[in-house]
Amino acid sequence: MSANGFHKALQRPEVKEYQQEVQHKFVLESESSRAFYKARAFEVALDLMKNAQSETVRARMVEFLAGDGKAPQVAVHVDARTVSGEYAFVRPGGKVVEIQDPSETAEDETPEHNTQ
Repeated sequence: MSANGFHKALQRPEVKEYQQEVQHKFVLESESSRAFYKARAFEVALDLMKNAQSETVRARMVEFLAGDGKAPQVAVHVDARTVSGEYAFVRPGGKVVEIQDPSETAEDETPEHNTQ
């Protein structure tokens, strides 16, 4: 079958319906297999917890069996660079106070900037 013919076949409603049916069946089979393997993993973990010679292995199996599963992981990127090269932490309700270099304030008091 040519690529063009394949593409046209995929556009037909009955082919789309069949494709969705096959995908749904695959997902259901995968989920049932996953449940079986998860149950088997618990059996093996219980056996290791009871019979392992290593204290570390037994401790890990206790953690595994006592845990409710891993929480969904979230990737977070924090860009801590500052534009001016300064950093200030202000507690809630606090005020930001800027301290200027005396040489900078002297430059601002030149006759052009002085309005008195």
